[in-house]
Amino acid sequence: MVRYTEYHAGVPVIRDKELLPGAMKRLAVLEDHLEGVMEKMCDEYCQYPCKCPNQETLDNICRECELAKMFEALK
Repeated sequence: MVRYTEYHAGVPVIRDKELLPGAMKRLAVLEDHLEGVMEKMCDEYCQYPCKCPNQETLDNICRECELAKMFEALK
């Protein structure tokens, strides 16, 4: 997998301007395929809704979910 970005002073930037068209294409594909994925993952694959005694506990687990953090970053 090609990495299109790197960090400069904590800010993500395109590693090489010649990679910009590929990076934009990859971003577009991600955006197209991620529509509704977070909800589907939470609704169909998360193990905690069945295990949590109450919504407050579930909300706390969701705030710590690494997948949820990734999906939020991609919004």
